[in-house]
Amino acid sequence: MFIRSVFLVLCLATLAWTAALPADGKMDCSQFFLPICTREYEPVCGSDGTTYSNPCMLCLHNFEKADSVLMARSGEC
Repeated sequence: MFIRSVFLVLCLATLAWTAALPADGKMDCSQFFLPICTREYEPVCGSDGTTYSNPCMLCLHNFEKADSVLMARSGEC
């Protein structure tokens, strides 16, 4: 029973994590108070090949440069 419970928790955690990633690479920048971003390091790789320190910084780049860089994947490029 314990093993089933642990397995279920791991499956739910994986599902929640993958659901949080945008499927098409588009960021929901409305959740950030641009031009203010926090400094935590959660790197994302932009479609331009640049590593941004977190999703907010990618949104800030798009905001400041009137660009449309998408998130290619989580992690460094």
